Amino acid sequence: MGFFCTFTFTMIDKSKLLKIGSLAKPHGVTGEMLIRMLPQWQSYEPDPDFLFIDLQGGLVPYEVHSIRYRNDLDLLVILDTISTEEKARRVQGADIYIDPEELGQEPAHTEFSIQQLVGFEVTDKTKGPLGKIRSVADIQNNPLIELFYKDREVLVPIHSEFIVSIDMEKRQMEIDAPAGLIELYLE
Repeated sequence: MGFFCTFTFTMIDKSKLLKIGSLAKPHGVTGEMLIRMLPQWQSYEPDPDFLFIDLQGGLVPYEVHSIRYRNDLDLLVILDTISTEEKARRVQGADIYIDPEELGQEPAHTEFSIQQLVGFEVTDKTKGPLGKIRSVADIQNNPLIELFYKDREVLVPIHSEFIVSIDMEKRQMEIDAPAGLIELYLE
């Protein structure tokens, strides 16, 4: 006599989630993906534990391993089980949904967001011009700016100790990077 098991699968209700954009393309070869957010969510800084990807009409949850903000409309994410460029290409173009409670606060138009730093020219007191900020990794209690200097990715903490000045009109930032930080990335 055999055992019969029955499983009940509950479909994720799309109407209870919020479409924030779509997977535009892979970013690099490690499975990181660029999410292009819908214009109405510009400047929001979602911080979801899970993203729901619309695959063939059904929503599939993926745990978020990391999220960083490239600019007001672009997010770079790494999701569980998507660890190669090939896997990222398989879901390219798919719509992305999140729990509405994880969208974050509506941005105040007068409030400063570190995401506004993307595109700023960075100059170090010692090294001189370093290049433009390509993205901001909003890691809790340790936000970082990403830039390319001498064809190498350089991450610099956004900390009042290292920031000399920020000129919002000229879109320039002057920093005094900790001794040895820039050199660390050039080795």
